[in-house]
Amino acid sequence: MPELGSERVAWCKCGLSVRSVRCDPCPKCDTGALQEGRVVLQTIQVRRMSSPAELRALENGGRDQYAIYDSRAAVHEKTSRLREALLDVKEAIRLAPNRWQCYSRAARLFLLIRKFDEASKMIDLALQKVKPSDDKNRTTLVALQSQVLESRKRLSCHVGMLPNELLSSIFIYLVEEDPVLIIKVSRVCHHWRWVALGDPILWSTLVLSNKHPNRKSAWWIQRSKGRIRELCLRRTLSDQVDWSLEKLEGIQWGYLRSCQLEDIDILEQLEKAGAVHVISQLETLVIRDKLLDSREEFVSHLGDNLRNLTIDGAAHVFLGDLQVHSLVSLEVIRLGERWISDLFQFLVKNLSLRSLVVNSPFSSFHDNLGMLITLSHLTVLDYCYGTTQLFKFLRLPSLEVISIRSCVQTKYVVECLLESNTSRLKSISFDSCAHLPIPELIRVLSLNPLVSSFTLNKLGGGAVAPVLEALGSPDQMCPLLTHLDLSSSSEVESSLLTRIVISRLTSAMKLTSEESMSEPERPRVEKIHSLIVDGCTGITTDSLPWFRENVLYFSYVTRQGNGRR
Repeated sequence: MPELGSERVAWCKCGLSVRSVRCDPCPKCDTGALQEGRVVLQTIQVRRMSSPAELRALENGGRDQYAIYDSRAAVHEKTSRLREALLDVKEAIRLAPNRWQCYSRAARLFLLIRKFDEASKMIDLALQKVKPSDDKNRTTLVALQSQVLESRKRLSCHVGMLPNELLSSIFIYLVEEDPVLIIKVSRVCHHWRWVALGDPILWSTLVLSNKHPNRKSAWWIQRSKGRIRELCLRRTLSDQVDWSLEKLEGIQWGYLRSCQLEDIDILEQLEKAGAVHVISQLETLVIRDKLLDSREEFVSHLGDNLRNLTIDGAAHVFLGDLQVHSLVSLEVIRLGERWISDLFQFLVKNLSLRSLVVNSPFSSFHDNLGMLITLSHLTVLDYCYGTTQLFKFLRLPSLEVISIRSCVQTKYVVECLLESNTSRLKSISFDSCAHLPIPELIRVLSLNPLVSSFTLNKLGGGAVAPVLEALGSPDQMCPLLTHLDLSSSSEVESSLLTRIVISRLTSAMKLTSEESMSEPERPRVEKIHSLIVDGCTGITTDSLPWFRENVLYFSYVTRQGNGRR
């Protein structure tokens, strides 16, 4: 007989196993042991038992027959034959329903095959069977129960329990960041792929470049059922010889609401499809041209559904000619030389603007307008290169973020803020500007206590020092100021900056102590969290360690390129 274990055992014909030599009598029938066999110890790795004596013992029955099934289940468990082990332990439970050891083994087996509900049920039954005074075994079962709960927590797929509609909504957030992510999502598992391929909305954004445009357009049009809402045609698409606009024939143009074009004209394709009216339904239009000259006919079809407009490089598009009256966001870049009146006429038509970005060299008015317009909804303004004469005719009461760059005359800008009674500013930035009116700017700062970011870059002529003196005064102008950028300003000195940082550190600490003593509320004062003084020659090297210790983010990079941070 093969060696299967290290302990001798004999089975009597009655079915009771006797852990002894073969001559010992059976305690049940008081007869001699009939057949020698082996008991498998759980600490020794063995092969499956298959002795004839085992089979005869099972056939003969007996009150302790469950022990044979339980022992064989232990062998199967050690040899990873979990299915056979479960069948044997099931039979053991049937024969001895009051033995907690059988339920405990069943729980371990269910845990191995990740049947956590069944494992928990077996442990509960085992706890019911074990004696209340048996603390050792009860502790073992409780530990096993904790292991089951921990495994369930680690391996359970909570996402898979979500309704398909909610899971699809989560995927939509991913697609908004990058439409191509839907490909990765569809390859995670069968369930995710089924949800991703079954929702056309997830494929409603089509971005085409020189990377497999033919295959990609076919996939997206098919899976979105032609309901493309956002279409982006990159400039590199023209490099593909086998690409043509006919590849877009499956699109149902009536669903299109957003379009981004880079040196590619789809007007001809829309005319072939009889869908030129779709241009008037657009809500977002982005045009970025470097090579294409003519867009006049395309933009002439724009209507009042348009909310967001970006024009970059379309030299022959004149804003004043557009029949658009409901814009909330406008961005114009590199439009070429033209009068500022072209932009002003467009602003008159769109008084609901909330964001305005101008980066184009507009020239001064060629005639006197004699009128003012109030952009009461405008909160973000980024103005670069153009004449500031426009601000003489604007009122901006709700402005929160203003950035002025590369403008010669900034007097009109500051005066506009004062005359508009602007008091909601959170961010102010002047970069590479000249003729900055210092007293008026200090007054603007005093009227806007919500300012948290302030930038004065590449300014000279004695403009920076007075402003810093005002920020470091005991009055605590702009108490919420946390970000200060003074790069490339020769007037900035270590002593002046130290005074600003210390005054706000002291005020913030004092306010904290008063709050702990339940004093009446005072205006909150924030510490300077970010200080950038790159290229400032007035900063001394011995002050750098102090700034690094007291300012969360401190940047000082010299013009020679040897940076210190």
